[in-house]
Amino acid sequence: MKLNKRLVCVLLAGLMLLSAGCQSQTKNNTPAETTVPAVEVKAQLGQEAEYGGMQFVVVSAQDPDIVMEQSGKSALFFEVTINNQTDETVVANYLNNFSLTVDGKDYDSDECCTIPVMKKLYDFYGQEAMNEEIPAGESRTGYIACEADKGFSELALHYTPKTTDRASMITVPVAKDQIVKAEQKNS
Repeated sequence: MKLNKRLVCVLLAGLMLLSAGCQSQTKNNTPAETTVPAVEVKAQLGQEAEYGGMQFVVVSAQDPDIVMEQSGKSALFFEVTINNQTDETVVANYLNNFSLTVDGKDYDSDECCTIPVMKKLYDFYGQEAMNEEIPAGESRTGYIACEADKGFSELALHYTPKTTDRASMITVPVAKDQIVKAEQKNS
């Protein structure tokens, strides 16, 4: 009889260990997180593009012929229009929603849409860089100023409509011959 009790105890202990192992495995088998793929909508200069209920147009790309003192880069001004077709008020801000690709290198907004180049925009046009709350159903036109390497071959301005989805954007490539000379409005 003692032999049977030992066998029963060993079997029960084994089952408990097996059961504990199965439970810990099921706890670690959490479903994998799903990620939404990034979306890139491309548009040409002057052409409207839409993503996430936001319509975006780069009206013009302008060269004010200004070299930035600290970086040695050229200042470029982009006139843009944003139309909010969502149900909510959105913010369009030069530091949060815009970036640049110059000759294949991506620049975050803090590297290209700098405070010094925004000051040059204000000195040149007497206008602040775009930093707007856009109510649902309304649109705003304003300027973005960026720094770009002087001898660049190609560039693209990126607009990220949703700061909660930083990977999705509207991209507008701008060829050098599409950049017009900026006309100063302030002296």
